[in-house]
Amino acid sequence: MRLQQQLVLLTTLSKCLMAGVLLLALPWAIKLFALRHTEARLRNELHQVRQRIERVGVGSFLTTQDQRLHYDLLQDEFIDLRRGRRLHPGGADTIATLPRLRQGQLVDFRVLRASFVHEGQPYTLEIGKSMESVEDVYGLLRSFAAYALAFAVLTTLLLELGVINHLLRPFDLIVHRLRAVQGPTPPPQPPLSTNTWDFRYLDESIQQMLLKIRSVFEQERQFIANVSHELLTPISILQNRFENMLQAENLPEEAETQLVTSQKTLQRLTATLRTLLLISRIENAQFARPDRVDVRELLREVVEELEDRLVDRHITLTQQLEGTPALAPANRTLLFALFFNLISNAIKYNHPEGTITVRGAAQPDGSYQLRIHNTGRPIPAEQLPHLFERFRRFDDGRVEGYGLGLAVVRSVTQFHGIGIEPASDEAGTTFTLTLPPPQ
Repeated sequence: MRLQQQLVLLTTLSKCLMAGVLLLALPWAIKLFALRHTEARLRNELHQVRQRIERVGVGSFLTTQDQRLHYDLLQDEFIDLRRGRRLHPGGADTIATLPRLRQGQLVDFRVLRASFVHEGQPYTLEIGKSMESVEDVYGLLRSFAAYALAFAVLTTLLLELGVINHLLRPFDLIVHRLRAVQGPTPPPQPPLSTNTWDFRYLDESIQQMLLKIRSVFEQERQFIANVSHELLTPISILQNRFENMLQAENLPEEAETQLVTSQKTLQRLTATLRTLLLISRIENAQFARPDRVDVRELLREVVEELEDRLVDRHITLTQQLEGTPALAPANRTLLFALFFNLISNAIKYNHPEGTITVRGAAQPDGSYQLRIHNTGRPIPAEQLPHLFERFRRFDDGRVEGYGLGLAVVRSVTQFHGIGIEPASDEAGTTFTLTLPPPQ
């Protein structure tokens, strides 16, 4: 799971946990708030009634039965004033939920009960509010709180997702830079533009690592070039000596056989050294790219060169190229070696009477995609990442070769900025090349 997905998951879980806790606590808190709000209203009404009694006297409130009970128009509030002894000698008010008779039915009211003395007479005053109206207020507040909570959670979640994406953008840029590296000698990159110290430190460490890899690779490349060049001279001398010895008269047959075998060995060694020198020169950018290459024409020349091998193995090669693919600037000789190696391998590792298909089509971004498919044995998936390494062989030596053909292919594609991607399944093996737009 990606870091961004983990952070998003953590944020979502934390928000869900917070929402769950609030949903459990909110009903109790809102109910308590509604009750406290109702009690405050009752106390305010009690204060207003006491003030009126002080101004106009208690007589205007009482009937001849020394009691007055009054409901409001909606029957959800009442005031009950009666003459009698004080219920609480200390004068403390009480609030409780009590049943009261309303229109012949017992209904729960939140009742504020107070006792007082007016003109030497004790009185008891009750002010009540129907719990149904309290529940209505409670339900309204609960709905409002639920909507507000959902809005707050979604808003903060979206805000945090945006912040996470913004903070991780330098990390995605670092990954993009690493994926763009096509070889051990990538061009230097400008410093990463970010305010996050951790990402700057990571970018600097990666750049230092790439510089070390580049330095080591250049030393290795120079060593291979020097060794290959130095070995070619004594090998050429040995070849000349073997040729002179083969021209000698009265040469025993056994000695002649050994000389021919040694000569073949030297020829293979010479071919290997020349291939290594070619790879080294390509990687050192010692080739110019002055040409504009017609890919269709170049493929025709490669197929003509390999025509005899196609006939010998009864392999059918078909081309389906759309448009007029071209590559510029380019080196025609190196591109010939690129396609020659790919099609040669397609013949070499194909089944007898198999097929090779070359398809090409222009892409919306201006590039040209070329696929070379053969119907040979599939390459195991675990070996595909190592396909372009030098001296790698996956055929158990059943096919003649030195394991350098695809290394040349990789070097030529990197030199020209061509993307290459191998794929293999039961239907065969396909090399997909992405040619950049000609300049």
